[in-house]
Amino acid sequence: MIGRLFRTRALIMVISLIAMGALGACETTVSRPVIPELSFKHLPALNFTVGRIEIVEKYRSPLQSPNVEHLFPTPIMQALRRWSDDRLKTTAGGANVMRVIVEDASAIVEELKTNEDLEALFTTEQAERVDARLQVKIEITDADGAVLSFTTTVVRSRTTPENVSLNERDQIYNDLTMVLMNDYNTSQEQVIRRYFDTFLK
Repeated sequence: MIGRLFRTRALIMVISLIAMGALGACETTVSRPVIPELSFKHLPALNFTVGRIEIVEKYRSPLQSPNVEHLFPTPIMQALRRWSDDRLKTTAGGANVMRVIVEDASAIVEELKTNEDLEALFTTEQAERVDARLQVKIEITDADGAVLSFTTTVVRSRTTPENVSLNERDQIYNDLTMVLMNDYNTSQEQVIRRYFDTFLK
């Protein structure tokens, strides 16, 4: 009797361990993809005859819908700061100051209308559009207070399909940042070489 009871308890314990192992195997951990670091170090630096370079962040994200820039793997403000650190360099002392003033670095989501008829059940529609905006003014002030400035605005839109995963959304946001910054880099360098030629070394 005692032996049978012992075997029964042992059998119950083995079954419990097997069940716990099966449940553990069913648990899946969602790993977010590794987003490559955004960098402009592979491009030649733009060397300016100024004493220092300052970045002034005038834009403040509301951190709530419809704004989504704070959800980007690399927020636009951070991408702009990285661009400035990689590409803008000082080569002289003195009173001249370059200021990179970020006036807008936002990304806003707009919901798109989707069909709700029977045909829509068999198609994947675009559910939202993300509008990313970057507006920056760069100015150089000399010892006499004279300022040369220009503003560049780059806007990029990207639609996202229905039922995207967090990983897919991260990739969409990252792609949007890359396109935005590549366009900004190209247009800004052209303007710098045109209007800041006397300050370039």
